[in-house]
Parts: sequence; structure tokens; C-alpha cells
Amino acid sequence: MAEIESPLAFLLTTPYASRYPRKLVEGFPHVARRIAELWDDKDKLGEYFTELMVSKRPNRRGFPPEVGAEIVYLSMAYDLHGPVRPTPQAAPEPTTAARDDAWDYERAVAELERLDIPITMAQFVRALEAGDQHLCSLFLHAGFDIDGRDARQWTPLMIACFHGREALALELIRLGASVDATDADGYTPLHWASVNGYQKVGEVLVRRQAEVNATSNAGITPLLQAAARGHLGVVRLLLDRKAKVNLVAADGSTALLKAVANGHWEIVNTLLDAGASTQATMKNGTTLVDIAARSKDERIRERIAIAARMEARGDAPIQRDEPPPLTGTIY
Repeated sequence: MAEIESPLAFLLTTPYASRYPRKLVEGFPHVARRIAELWDDKDKLGEYFTELMVSKRPNRRGFPPEVGAEIVYLSMAYDLHGPVRPTPQAAPEPTTAARDDAWDYERAVAELERLDIPITMAQFVRALEAGDQHLCSLFLHAGFDIDGRDARQWTPLMIACFHGREALALELIRLGASVDATDADGYTPLHWASVNGYQKVGEVLVRRQAEVNATSNAGITPLLQAAARGHLGVVRLLLDRKAKVNLVAADGSTALLKAVANGHWEIVNTLLDAGASTQATMKNGTTLVDIAARSKDERIRERIAIAARMEARGDAPIQRDEPPPLTGTIY
């Protein structure tokens, strides 16, 4: 009787032979066989890897840690090889976005193992959130894509921007991270830098030609986010880079309306000087002028009232920005 080939035995002819998933094959041969069956179907195999690593069944027992690590490593190997079963002649060498740095692929994997850190997306995200550049470099060299996504569809650069890890964000940009990547809701790294007021990151992003007028699925721009949160430096940066001051979000809000609603006096002045219109109306019928009239800041009440009268007479230098098509949920 002919000997039946072990599941995934073809991997033994690739650069990943030393990492053949022996514990998976020995302990869960049905899983290994299913992976082998789906190897040439990128979409189905991707779904299966996701099912294995992120179970939707709350009572399902997880894999032993060493088996789980093999599954993650196998997923990474697949991403590097692609859907075609490799041959010794055609198998590509492992590459990463950070291949020019000191840590090469094998050393990175070995160092993560020495540190007893599982090579998983969850661990990579933790390193990103902590701003640990050394650990993040190891993950990148161990096969994680510099523009890879977590469950929220956030890239490493988005995570660094959101958590204020400026040094790490700058390093990711230097390594070539996409400055215009979008998450599931259409937000870009510049959105997340703007919402949290990280001006230095914002400066690097716009120097790398990040789209200053990028709109989320809800029509929200980085300028609207910065204005809503009171980040004057970021507002000025975006205006200097020709951000459109009167773009309207899906709920009818504008950067000026948000600044007025949140009492950001200096930003209100800055936006009006840049040509912001007072003629904004929310979907519920509330106008910017209504909101200003209820402001606790007398300066805002007076400045908006004067600006509205001037605009009604045609005296105000208003930028006329056409709103983009809008869909989605408001951030």
C-alpha cells in the first residue's frame, strides 16, 4: 500500500521546512488536512485561518499555545508564499516591509521566541499601543505586513497615531507605511492623528502627501475632528495645507459648527478667518447660529452673530466647498 503523504508535507520543500507544523499535524491532523485542501484557494483559506485563530463559538476550547503559534506562523508563511504550492526552485525568500533594518527574518523570529512572545496579531497590536519600537521591528521582520490589519481594519500606523506613539508613527512612515490607508469606517492615519492632536505626526503625514481632505464614510474630515477636539495647532497645519474649511459631514456638521458647539474660541476665530461659513444646519434642523446663541462664551456668541450678518450681506470671504457623497455612521 502506498504511504499517504502527511498533511502540508509540501512545505518541507520551502524555506519554512524548519517550521513545519508538526504538533498541529500530530495533534489535529484534520485541521492540517483542511488547510492543505484549501491551500490553493486564497479566500477560503483566509477565512479558515481566521476561524481557527478567532473562534466565534464562546465554548470552543482553544488550541494549545504551541499549536496556536504554529497556525499563526503557517498563516504568515502562506501570506508570503501566496496561493501556489511552492517548489524548491520557485520558492521566494521571506521578505518584510522592514527588510533594510538590522533584524532579518530568522533573527526576528528567534528573538520573539526567546522572549516567549507569541507571534500573533494581538501581541503585535499590544506592542504598537505601547510604542515599543524594538518589539514592533521584530514583528515586522517576523513577517507582519507594515500595512497589515487588525480586526478593526486598523494598520500599525493608525494604531500608533491613535495612541499618541509619535516616535513609532514616524518610524513606520519612514519604513513606507501607507499614509492614506483607510479603516472599515473610512478613517485614515491623518484622521487619527488629528482627533488626538498629534501635530508632529500630522506634519510628517502631510509632507508625505497624505490627503488632507480625506473623508470618512460619514463625511468627516481630519479638520472637522481637530476642530471638534480643540487642537488649534493641527487645525492651522491642515488649513496651511489647503484643507477645505466648509466640507459638510453626513449629519450636517462642519468644522466651524463643531468648534462652536465645543466652545473652542481660538479655533472659531481661525476658521472664520479662513473663510468658514456660518450657514450650517444639522439634520435635526439645529443651525450653527442656534448653537452659537446658546454658547457660554460671550465672545463666540458675538463673533458668530457678526459673521452671520456679514455673510447674509455678502461681505464675508467664504470658501465654497462642494460636499462629497456621504454614507455611513458618524464617528
